[in-house]
Amino acid sequence: MATHLHVDDVIEGIFHRLCIHEQDGQTAADRSMGLAELRLALGVTEAQLNEALWVLSFPGDKRIEYPAKDRVALGADWRPRCERQSG
Repeated sequence: MATHLHVDDVIEGIFHRLCIHEQDGQTAADRSMGLAELRLALGVTEAQLNEALWVLSFPGDKRIEYPAKDRVALGADWRPRCERQSG
């Protein structure tokens, strides 16, 4: 991805990467991605990733969840969307 991405593009990229990762995961522990791994997979800067994660962390936002320190996974709002795409 290019360095001039808008935060919405990074958020959409996060969804797609987490969806692919969840579909490939065999256990619940495999469904999350480390932040460094996610940043590299998206090809974005740390600042771009942090900005997108900040937007996704507003109170009441359930698109992502943090199952462990420095790890993210699909949240309740994105999981059904991912399932629809894989079907």
